Amino acid sequence: MGPRRYGQFCPIARALDLLGERWTLLIARELLVGPQRYSDLLAHLPGMWSNLLASRLRRLEDAGLVRRRWLEPPAARFVYELTEAGQALEPAIYELARFGLDLLDDPGADVVPRHLLPLAVKGLLRLEALPDGPLDIALALEEGAWTLRIAAAHPALRPLARIHVEDGTAPDATVIVRGSVLDLLASRRGDADEVLLVEVDGPPDQVAVVAALFAPAPVAA
Repeated sequence: MGPRRYGQFCPIARALDLLGERWTLLIARELLVGPQRYSDLLAHLPGMWSNLLASRLRRLEDAGLVRRRWLEPPAARFVYELTEAGQALEPAIYELARFGLDLLDDPGADVVPRHLLPLAVKGLLRLEALPDGPLDIALALEEGAWTLRIAAAHPALRPLARIHVEDGTAPDATVIVRGSVLDLLASRRGDADEVLLVEVDGPPDQVAVVAALFAPAPVAA
């Protein structure tokens, strides 16, 4: 028996026919970080059965969103990765993440996927506040160190495609942010009176840009 369909001639319904099954979008979220082994995916999705993961991956491969690739030695292993069509899911996943910011509460017994923190930091940025010019931001946070590199605006680049996250704090970054991911989340949601709950060092105009990137979204009129 194949997956159930909504049976509606509607782009949202057709997309959900493929992506609306449990775990499917989380698999895509995992692969946005980069290629992963089957065992990596299984470890990063606790509670998912192996045969269910295999089924979901096959369906995504058949749809042309995921491919399986052999890495030559010294890696010598198969990995799964998003195709170009699969990468096109990133804006939709970003908007879902943005919608879900206000739904986050005390994690309790929920798993905190620390390997996704670089992706999470990217998801906290307000795309509408991206500067027109390039900007490199070093994040020296309690949970890890990364550099956000924002490329200059270009008609051929989607906003998300302008943002790249690198491991470590690059010495050429012009702004450095110190604090924690939770502080950035609190600032982004407007949980406190301060615009930004972290320490930001750099030229005043660029510090203002960073504050806007992690500020709450304006309330629509």
